[in-house]
Amino acid sequence: MCRIVSYLGSPVLLGNLLYAPDSSLLTQTIGAQMLHMLNLAGFGMAAWDTASHEPHQPFRYRTTQVALFDRNLKALADKLRPSALLAHIRGVPYNSSVQVNEQNCHPFRFEGVPLSMAHNGDLAGFRDMRFDLVPHIRPEFARQIEGSTDSEWIYALVVSALADPHEINEPDAILSAIRRALAVLREVRARHGITRSSSANLMFCDGVNLVAVRFTFDFGRFDAAQLQGTSEYLSMWYTFGRDYGLHDGEWKLTGGAAGADSVIVASEPLTRDFATWIEVPEYSALLVRRDGLRRRAEIHALEV
Repeated sequence: MCRIVSYLGSPVLLGNLLYAPDSSLLTQTIGAQMLHMLNLAGFGMAAWDTASHEPHQPFRYRTTQVALFDRNLKALADKLRPSALLAHIRGVPYNSSVQVNEQNCHPFRFEGVPLSMAHNGDLAGFRDMRFDLVPHIRPEFARQIEGSTDSEWIYALVVSALADPHEINEPDAILSAIRRALAVLREVRARHGITRSSSANLMFCDGVNLVAVRFTFDFGRFDAAQLQGTSEYLSMWYTFGRDYGLHDGEWKLTGGAAGADSVIVASEPLTRDFATWIEVPEYSALLVRRDGLRRRAEIHALEV
């Protein structure tokens, strides 16, 4: 299983999200607090910088290297100051059937589509069900699927469900598209008799909005090929405030919700002290929307 971090707010040094905290995303490559697996199958990110050329286009970086040892990434992280970020380290089962290549590195973003997505989880029986998903995917997006992951197909389902996937959509429209994609997956799983617990923790960002989903199909049902996430929920946490940085020896946002202009959502807290982090409830979506000069986080229940 993978680890994800997403940020939306005032510009912040990329290294302060990826490297600096004591349980930063890249530390989670080999030392995640809430995962019993290593995450060695690649790294990817989309980072939006409002001061850059064509600011609506994110800076994208994907590599199959172990990100913790990637000097090029470290050099970029010491320089970039994004106002939005979606970053992912990929964890996969330890066997030779898994494909580790750049096309399978998250986050996914099709040409001309502002929305990017990263996934933490595993869809059981995906190879059996994937071609039943084709009728629900717009042809222009089906042609852009390059990798072999279930995650890219989930992304294709969601963007296909947007009324206008080539424009920035409101958080409610993104959530509606996610609901439709989950409904399609539920129906196709039932048609194939797939009942193994399958996690679908998803994070979406377009540089303006952030939507995260903590969801599992058929929780608690597993077979001999049990993966983490079948008998326990994969984690997701968030924190909000302003002025992200090192305060009183702790990496955090300050001020709480009242004047919050920034939000971090992550598979697990970026610090070993959880005091300023809130767990996203199971079977729910977290929507981050602009409310005047501040950002507001909302929790919406999802159908089980």
